[in-house]
Amino acid sequence: MAPTIALTDLPSDILYSIFPYLSATDFLRFTTVTKALHTYHQDPTFWHALTRATFRIPDQPLLQGARWQWLYKKLLTQTRLYTWGDNKSGNLGHDNTGPQSQRLSPRAAVHGRAWRTEAGSAGWPKQPVISEDVGIVADVQCGGWSTTILNSIGAIYIYGIFDGLRSGGGANLRRLSFPHAYPTTSKTRSEPSTAIQQYSTGRSSVLGLSDDGKVWMWESVMGFQIKLAHVDMVGNKVDRVIAGWDRNSMYVIDVGIVYWASVQDSDVVRGGRQETLAVADTMLVDSVTIPGTSYRRKRYNGRTTDDGLESRIGQVTHHIVLENWIVFTTDLNRVFCYPTIFPMRAFNIPEPIELTTFPTACPSETFRIRDLQGSFIRFAVFTTSGAILTADKDLLNAFHHASTSHPVHPLPSPVLLHSPPSNPIISLAYGDHHYHALHSTGTITSYGLEPQRCGALGLGNRLISHLRGVALEGGAFGGGRISPALNPTVWFEPLMQTWLQDMDWASGQPEARERGRMVLSGHVGACEATGRYFERKGACWEDGITREDEMGAYFVLKVASAGWHSAALVLVDDYKAEAAKKSHLARPPSPAPSRAASIQSVDTQGFAYEVIDSPGEQLIIGIRSVGHWFWDVGRWFLGLTARDEARKRQAGRTEREGRSPGEREREAQGIVYEWSKEHFPRLRMEGGEAMPGEVEVME
Repeated sequence: MAPTIALTDLPSDILYSIFPYLSATDFLRFTTVTKALHTYHQDPTFWHALTRATFRIPDQPLLQGARWQWLYKKLLTQTRLYTWGDNKSGNLGHDNTGPQSQRLSPRAAVHGRAWRTEAGSAGWPKQPVISEDVGIVADVQCGGWSTTILNSIGAIYIYGIFDGLRSGGGANLRRLSFPHAYPTTSKTRSEPSTAIQQYSTGRSSVLGLSDDGKVWMWESVMGFQIKLAHVDMVGNKVDRVIAGWDRNSMYVIDVGIVYWASVQDSDVVRGGRQETLAVADTMLVDSVTIPGTSYRRKRYNGRTTDDGLESRIGQVTHHIVLENWIVFTTDLNRVFCYPTIFPMRAFNIPEPIELTTFPTACPSETFRIRDLQGSFIRFAVFTTSGAILTADKDLLNAFHHASTSHPVHPLPSPVLLHSPPSNPIISLAYGDHHYHALHSTGTITSYGLEPQRCGALGLGNRLISHLRGVALEGGAFGGGRISPALNPTVWFEPLMQTWLQDMDWASGQPEARERGRMVLSGHVGACEATGRYFERKGACWEDGITREDEMGAYFVLKVASAGWHSAALVLVDDYKAEAAKKSHLARPPSPAPSRAASIQSVDTQGFAYEVIDSPGEQLIIGIRSVGHWFWDVGRWFLGLTARDEARKRQAGRTEREGRSPGEREREAQGIVYEWSKEHFPRLRMEGGEAMPGEVEVME
């Protein structure tokens, strides 16, 4: 009789081969059978595969280890979409779109400025209008005038418009559609030809890769299938699609990086041929394959030689499409760029240009590439050691110039972006003038410029963003720029916006007015000091709140940017958010003694009065009233009243006497927050100089 083998006796590799066939419920039951099997209940490999297959979540470095199991549980109920920035095209999905308008700041009389505001802009992250039938949002990306989302069944939706030069679109969420010959995937029926597994949003187009390998392209709500004129797309598998600024691309296994122009720019492409096939649902495009990008370490076509251009370049691992450039990395830890401007001289197709200064930018460590990210004119290379090397089109142009006939010495090097070791940056999202960094703790920081104070930085509208360190640039009608010395965090809690609004009101009070003018006018030292102060205060917002899963109330999964706007996919823990808000409630002021407490009788008409029974009590009350009057007059005559008032003012400098309209309204409802009596802070600026004012300097 053969010996019986228990499950716990099976080697780990056998168990790992069984796990993919189990559902979440079966897996959890399986891991509760014994203590030995329970050690697998948070297996990241299982939860990673299950989460990606169930919700179509793209792979990202933010989600490591046990976070995949945590994410699987949270996605069903806690996923929220937030958008901010310019909204003239309805690309944020908010209900306040409209033309430009002039609006006078409530503090214009105090600070002498009238701000221009965009009626449709949103400086604070806000949830767009989204219908329930969309379901779970798995991914979000931004285009030049749009925001797109991918849900868990593989459907793509869009806010805004594809091209800013065209009309149409708006704040309403629309689903991207397919030709009538292709049935649409739904919650009850999955269609491999129209269920999108991976997608990419460019400046004015969207690319999608379906479950069965078809490549779809949208330049309007109705899409069409892409066929390459010189590439066999039946015998070769498409690995990914990448939409860019003015070109679109795909990586085809054993073929390489292939790109083509948008339909509107077909005359720029080499040969200039964009044709619609007899089948109306397919577009045949004339494409270009980047030389040397087809190499694979494991080949199945019989080729075993490792010489020539392909082997010198290596196997492509990542690629992005910028304006006029494609940048890609290989498994040999090398970075290359390729110009996409065609036609070139005599239609010559150049070889990729290696960016040789990237490895030397990290001299103290082994240069190993983990990721490549970028859009428009900027990009970043992430290394396994945590270094982030950033560059822009100027570096690419210099290398291209040196590779032709004009050597440049020395060649420019990328810039090392500071990433705090305690909270490292794991991804970057680039807009036209601003960009955001997503950190390992699920927080976002902002960098760069927001044109016309449109709110692209996500630090509040023009009436409060200066408190976060956004300095005015270009006058009242210009933009706002963050000092390079700051890296402010994007906040999602609405009550924090209320806090900043109350502090902005406090900056207009007589004692703080001069400090408020300094910050509002863009004084560098004042802006940086104020930005650091509110960043420190905001970082303590959730102090004291229990975090069993080590996550905050708002944990960002993905951030995307393009043009003048941004979006984020956030997991929101309502319990933690509410607990944090309650922690900032001040102890309600003692209620004034009720007159009814001293009333002894009520007349027939309902009016209360105090009953004084004897003439002796009436005489005593009269004598006390006359005595208090003489006491007050005597103190006034001797100047003691003025002295006492001065002492009160001196003691009261730690508390603000005035209240903003919002604070007065909340106090009427019995709601008082801890900052309601705080002055606008008086801080010490760089160099040791203190801001003007009478209150104590906050070090």
